[in-house]
Amino acid sequence: MPVEKPSNHTAPIFFPKENYKVSKYMDFTKFISLLYSKSLFFCRLDKLEDKFEGLSPRKNKIYNERWYREIYEYNFLKSNDVNKSVEEDLIARNNIEEKFKTINCVNCWNKYNSESYALWKIYSDIDKGIMITSSVNNLIKSLEFTPENIQLSEVKYINHNTDFIGTGNLNYPIIHKNAAYHYENELRLIHMVKVEDGLIYDWDSEPIKSGKLLNVDLNILIDEITLSPFSPPWFHEIIDDLTTKYNLNKKISFSNLK
Repeated sequence: MPVEKPSNHTAPIFFPKENYKVSKYMDFTKFISLLYSKSLFFCRLDKLEDKFEGLSPRKNKIYNERWYREIYEYNFLKSNDVNKSVEEDLIARNNIEEKFKTINCVNCWNKYNSESYALWKIYSDIDKGIMITSSVNNLIKSLEFTPENIQLSEVKYINHNTDFIGTGNLNYPIIHKNAAYHYENELRLIHMVKVEDGLIYDWDSEPIKSGKLLNVDLNILIDEITLSPFSPPWFHEIIDDLTTKYNLNKKISFSNLK
């Protein structure tokens, strides 16, 4: 199933308006996994370190509280205790957001203008790290024959204490992140697993409980491979041997920061 193009009938996303370069930083073991599985790993939102992931900001919660209160006060819904009913509705809505996080998985990329020393340090083993580069168009083409549903969205960064985002769809919190992560300049692939009963998915039945591996055409996906600034000379030989073994003929070079 090709990457979903946005329309009036799809969940809201910030689909890229142009074809720009993107990058992904990883350690050596994740690179081997990528080659071996020929798959991108989509991590469950609730397993990411950012606890704001997939949650509405404070102003949205205030808006929701007013909205629920008006429903009861104008007798659109009956309640003997408005305060209690509003509180229960807010708790239920928060629980839905938390459940929605468990069925949505993301694979994250960074808009690429130049190498980022911070991203080298955070997302790779600094002396054996690897960066692969691609483009928006190649991301889309490389997933053309992947059977699962996938969305592609830029991420907008917000202050969860002061900002307000769109309402009416649970996708809005997924395409926004806390401003503390602005340095990532993220573009994310989103996959929602299929659920039959509510928002519950049996992750215990999966070989990987923290997410999904989705097939990708690596030869289309990867443009170049860059080795970290502190990698030793022999590391180039290892990566070259690995890519040859897996029939991946790509340019391999050391970081410009080396």
